[in-house]
Amino acid sequence: MDQYMKDDPYIIKVISKIDRWCAEIAGWVVFGMMVCISYDVIMRYAFNMPTKWAFEVSTYMMVVVVFLGGGWTLPAGGHVNVDILIRSLSRKKRRIVEIITSIFALFYLTIFTYEGFIFTYEAFSENIRSSEYLGWPLWPMRSFLVIGGILLWFEFLFKLIRTIRNG
Repeated sequence: MDQYMKDDPYIIKVISKIDRWCAEIAGWVVFGMMVCISYDVIMRYAFNMPTKWAFEVSTYMMVVVVFLGGGWTLPAGGHVNVDILIRSLSRKKRRIVEIITSIFALFYLTIFTYEGFIFTYEAFSENIRSSEYLGWPLWPMRSFLVIGGILLWFEFLFKLIRTIRNG
């Protein structure tokens, strides 16, 4: 099922398709994570030769999964929600709560994305590398904070627009 509604503007449809594409990539990264961890477990327990890199690679993969999948997860209904409180409210009050929470989320994600950009730029400009075995540059992994923050920001904006429009 597509995340957008038929009467949504073109930009919402495009960004929703980008979110879906990112979520599919995240799904494949989960598969890669599973292969990586399974390989490490087999090498550790079957051959007594644990890898030095599997944990680090899996950690980076988890960052990719969380931040690439976040934008798609919101309209798919996968983010944490306190339904027990919301269900007891009238439709009008529920709409007001959704508007307020969307505005707070947009505010938070604006700060998060800005700080994520600074965090990423710092790693890039100062050539900060991981202190783990592989010693990879950290800016590519940190960039997923910015990408995920932007995608989730747009989805909260779209949620706010839909809530106001359909009120």
